[in-house]
Order: sequence, then C-alpha cells, then structure tokens
Amino acid sequence: MLYPSRDLHGPAQSRAVRDLFQSLFVAELIHPSPKLWLFFAWISDVEIIDNSAREFAALEPDWPAAPIRLSQVLRALLARGVAIRLVIRADGHNDYFIARLQNLKARYGDQIKWIVEKSFHAKGLLGADYFLSGSMNLTLNGISINGEHLVLRTDPAAVAEQSIELETRWEGLMA
Repeated sequence: MLYPSRDLHGPAQSRAVRDLFQSLFVAELIHPSPKLWLFFAWISDVEIIDNSAREFAALEPDWPAAPIRLSQVLRALLARGVAIRLVIRADGHNDYFIARLQNLKARYGDQIKWIVEKSFHAKGLLGADYFLSGSMNLTLNGISINGEHLVLRTDPAAVAEQSIELETRWEGLMA
C-alpha cells in the first residue's frame, strides 16, 4: 500500500488509540509540521505522551519522568516554531484547556491561534503528512472509554484537501 491508512475503534483499541496519539506527537517533536491543526468539539489537557521511563528525554530533557499532558507537548512544539491552530466548541468543558492556551498565547503570541465556535462538532488532527479524523473527542472518555472510530490517512491528496478546507474555513477567523 503506497499510502497506508489505519482504522481504530474504541474502547477495544483504546491502548492503540493512546499509542497512535503518542506516536503522532513524538513524530511532530522530531520533525515538526510547519502548522498543526487540532479541531475537537471537546478537548482536555489529557496525558498524551508516557514519559514515565524518561524515554523521551532526548526530545525534551526538562520533562519529568511522568505522563506529559497535551499543553506541555504544544508548548514544546511552539518552541520549535510550529504554528498551532485549534477549533474548539463553545462548551464549559473546554474552559480549562482554553485557559491553558491563554498561557501559551501570552508567551508565543500569534504563533498559536484558536476559535471557539458555538455549534462546532468535527474532530481531527492535521499535520503536514497525515490527517486523523473520526468521532473521538480529545478527552479521557474519548480516548479510553467511549465507543469511537478514528481513521488515520497519509495520502497526500487527502491531507492537502483537509488542509485547504481548514485554511479556507477557519484561518481568517482565528484570534
């Protein structure tokens, strides 16, 4: 298969879902996308990389021997020059994570932008060479408990199509 794709189903494959997110974000730390899009109706500062054995110390020497949260990974990506864009649903659940984003914005300015949209419901992650989408929110329940479906695509045409869609629909509206 020239451009592999992967389908994952939770909760039966919740370990594989966690591993996939860890792999995608570690790959971003090693070879960052110029722009990373996260779009989730509900998002939490979930544990995204298991650094309990310090196996990622070469990537981020200051990270503790503990699980690393999404906001910590985003900070490391911003330090590497990645432009981060988020589309999030207007919902009280997301307020804590948005407060974490405010802290990153204070340090990195317009390198990180987001929009909070009243009726937003899509879910996905888009890097330079992959597109992950499906029914899963980036929350503990989404990753570990709910019956979710995710599709990882690496076909350049599919990635480009999603990139154009996000840029056209959201980039000009972000603050």
